[in-house]
Amino acid sequence: MKSLIHLAFVLVFVLSGSIPVLAGQADSVPDFSCADVTEIPISECEALVALYNSTNGAGWTNHTNWLVTNTPSNWVGVTVASGHVNRLNISSNNMVGSIPPELGNLTNLGSLDLYENRLSGSIPAELGNLTNLTWLDFGSNQLSSNIPAELGNLTNLIWLFLSSNQLSGSIPAKFGNLTSLRDLGLTRNQLSGSIPSELGNLASLEFLFLGSNQLSGSIPSELGNLIALNELDISNNFDLIGPLPTSLTSLTLYRFSFNNTGLCEPNDPAFQSWLSSIQVLQRTGVLCQTCAVVSEIPLTECQALVALYDSTDGYEWLDHTNWLFTYTPSDWFGVSVESGHVNSLNISSNNMVGSIPPELGNLTNLTYMNLSHNKLSGSIPTELSNLTQLGALKLKDNQLSGSIPAELGNLTNLLWLGLEVNQLSGSIPPELGNLTNLEDMDLNDNQLSGSIPAELGNLTNLLWLGLDVNRLSGSIPAELGDLTRINHLDLGNNHLSGSIPPELSKMTSLTYLNLGANQLSGSIPPELGDLAALKVLWLQDNLLEGDIPLSLSYLTNLFDPGLSYGGNDGLDLDYNLLNIPSNYPDPGEPLQVFLSQKDPDWQLYQALELVIGAEGGELTSLDGRTDFVIPAGAVITDTSFTFIPKLTPHHSSGRLAFLHNSFELTAEDAGGNPVTVFNLPITVTLTYTDADFAAIAEDTLGLYYWDDTSSNWTDAVSTCPGGAYTRDLEGNMLALPLCHLTEFGLFGNPLNIFLPVVRR
Repeated sequence: MKSLIHLAFVLVFVLSGSIPVLAGQADSVPDFSCADVTEIPISECEALVALYNSTNGAGWTNHTNWLVTNTPSNWVGVTVASGHVNRLNISSNNMVGSIPPELGNLTNLGSLDLYENRLSGSIPAELGNLTNLTWLDFGSNQLSSNIPAELGNLTNLIWLFLSSNQLSGSIPAKFGNLTSLRDLGLTRNQLSGSIPSELGNLASLEFLFLGSNQLSGSIPSELGNLIALNELDISNNFDLIGPLPTSLTSLTLYRFSFNNTGLCEPNDPAFQSWLSSIQVLQRTGVLCQTCAVVSEIPLTECQALVALYDSTDGYEWLDHTNWLFTYTPSDWFGVSVESGHVNSLNISSNNMVGSIPPELGNLTNLTYMNLSHNKLSGSIPTELSNLTQLGALKLKDNQLSGSIPAELGNLTNLLWLGLEVNQLSGSIPPELGNLTNLEDMDLNDNQLSGSIPAELGNLTNLLWLGLDVNRLSGSIPAELGDLTRINHLDLGNNHLSGSIPPELSKMTSLTYLNLGANQLSGSIPPELGDLAALKVLWLQDNLLEGDIPLSLSYLTNLFDPGLSYGGNDGLDLDYNLLNIPSNYPDPGEPLQVFLSQKDPDWQLYQALELVIGAEGGELTSLDGRTDFVIPAGAVITDTSFTFIPKLTPHHSSGRLAFLHNSFELTAEDAGGNPVTVFNLPITVTLTYTDADFAAIAEDTLGLYYWDDTSSNWTDAVSTCPGGAYTRDLEGNMLALPLCHLTEFGLFGNPLNIFLPVVRR
């Protein structure tokens, strides 16, 4: 409709001879001066020159006679009458740049049409001076910022078209002053806020286009005053929430579009009849819910469902079938009703965005709630503790934050609590120990801190406990030995310390035990050999020491190498301080045979200790990748060197890429005093494989040490004055001198990888 009307007006101007239709190219005269122009006032001439200069006039598709002649009336697009510019129509002319505020000096202008160019920046407030304007068209440009309220001064406007730009902010309430307006086009912008009720004053309006914006709120009832309105287009306003006012039934509409919005339709028969009489109707098909007329469930439960819909952008769910459309919530997607109450709410993987409303606490007959795999944020409402009939609460894989409410301990009928893969912080509430019927508790992949509450030992019906990938510290409570039914216990990737409680051996149903990537110390309890059902035992990346107990060889159900979860081994003892039996692997020793079968390379990743005296010596890691040469005279007395390999660095490496070699090297003299500085440099040689640096620039590889003073990784070559690397890129080796011992890591700079752009 806009294109046809615009074309008609252009044809009128063309036929009248006001706009030249032949494109001519002419170069401007460098010494052009408005002082030589007598046809119009100098201020108007200067306004035209400002427009030319600010929109790259030399690059216009047609700039015939601009700044060439001293008679602006024959400049393309300019019309002069009675000694003043009264029309400026330069549409589709490759204008690039901003609209100059000097146009506000063209006070006799009746038409200003810059449609379909590449104008950017804001609309100058000075255009509010053009009180004789009847036509203003800036459509299909790249204008941004707010619409100036001063345009509300243009009370003679008949046509105002600003569609297809990047305008933001609200629609000015002063537009209500444009009582002569017949066409208002604001579609395809970024306008927000509500529709001003003042638009109801535009009694002459025939076309209203507000679609494809971010407008919100209800359509004001004052629009019902627009009895001459012919088209109302408010489509694609996804945030318009609320009912259409029934006063709109007085409109004599030909086309009414409000599809792809959050608007709902009153279920009043007269209103629906009026809608049906409109010849071109684009609707949401969503009836406005008045919970007072819902009889299937109590009012408070209906209101709770509506609150969930509103607070999580229900109109953008992947599936919102029948939500707020019928008066029977039992046929709303994901809702189950039983005995007159909502008893199940299952809306997982449905693009829910927003927060969980506290009103859900009013669904007191709910037995099942699953809102997993969405984009929910904010905290978990404490009001959910009112759902005492709840058997399952699943909020997995969202963006929830804050602490776990202690009040959830009131949900004593709960069998399943799934809060994993969120951003929850704080400590685990000891009140969760009241959930004595619980069979599954998964809190992994959060930011939980503090100790594991001993009260979790009260959950004697628990079959699954997942607390991995958090920031938990302290010791493993011995009370977890009371979870005798449990078959899955995952405490890995935390900061737990202390020894492994032998009481864990009471978990005789356990098939999965992960204590890896912590700071556990002491020996492996022989009692773990009683866990005959174990298929996975992960103790890697700790500080465990001493002999491996023979009883581990009784765990014959452990997965063979590469057959556990994620292709891992069923037994993982890597990166500890465990003793390696002499003559390992001895085929005559059952434990050694068992270890070589279940964890074939564990012995390559254990700590190594060697005493080196004044005569010097050499220490090589058990995997052969790291070698240290201590020259004669580096130490003056017997010194114990301890090499401790690590799975990953214990500090973030930032932009540096890790090359699968991290270790701690320490030294002590005979009196147990630490030795960190040496008379002569120690030479360290590191080897690596091609696969190690697949995504790393090999020539940037370096050994870095953790500097506690600066809390940063620093190139270890700097520990010795004049230190330098020796590199063998073909042999995948580098060497350097060390004059200081601490934690080390092999790092490099990642390669710059540019992904191809796929155009569709």
